[in-house]
Amino acid sequence: MRKITLIAGFVVLCIDAFSQNLAFYGFLPALNQTGRISKKVNYNIFMSTTIDAFDEKIKNVEYPATDLQFYVQPGIIYVHSPRWNFAGSYTYQRNNPFNGNFVNEHRLWQQVVFSIPLPTGKITQRVRVEERFIENRVTENYPYSTRLRYQLGFNRPLQGRTIEKNEFYFNTYNECYFSVTGARNALYSENWTYAALGYDLGKLGRLESGALMQVAVRNKKQDLRFLNLVQVSWITNMNFRKPKQVQTLK
Repeated sequence: MRKITLIAGFVVLCIDAFSQNLAFYGFLPALNQTGRISKKVNYNIFMSTTIDAFDEKIKNVEYPATDLQFYVQPGIIYVHSPRWNFAGSYTYQRNNPFNGNFVNEHRLWQQVVFSIPLPTGKITQRVRVEERFIENRVTENYPYSTRLRYQLGFNRPLQGRTIEKNEFYFNTYNECYFSVTGARNALYSENWTYAALGYDLGKLGRLESGALMQVAVRNKKQDLRFLNLVQVSWITNMNFRKPKQVQTLK
């Protein structure tokens, strides 16, 4: 009887702990533009906003629908080879961007991407190091912290061996976030999982839509926040730099 009581108590504690978790649902529209600077150097601009689309009431606390985050990320990419590229630059992130409780973050980052071609697609591995300056609204300072991210992705065409115009493809990844230094709720602080279907529009780029689940440790008690999002991305590769004309002798 005592064992049963202990087990029942443990189950109650687990349920209570789980009940501290929060789950929200919404959308994440994104624009991802890449262009060429030189033969080996590209630029990339990624912009997105994260929208909590529904009002919710959890344990008598009101969570109104709102825009949770605005994100702008320009970057410079050095293409070493078809398998290796290196990138880095700056990110501006604004949490709760359209109300008085906003928090600004300025972020520097460096990354390396390694691609493995397969007969049926491509595996990518990405390691990114971030130096973060997150606004403290009380002290009006920007304390320094660092984070390490590892992403494992897979991309494959659904028609033929390469992605061509007017064809569909599949894209998925899982990314682990490790808060290394500075203020943090946990070392393993976030995990993002994404799976999407894309369509090649030719010169207009690619349109991609899928499910993105963001899991974050939201406090020292290790309670979690789940963001269940429908992400819609327009991925373009427009080169505004015109190729040099080659002059020939007559």
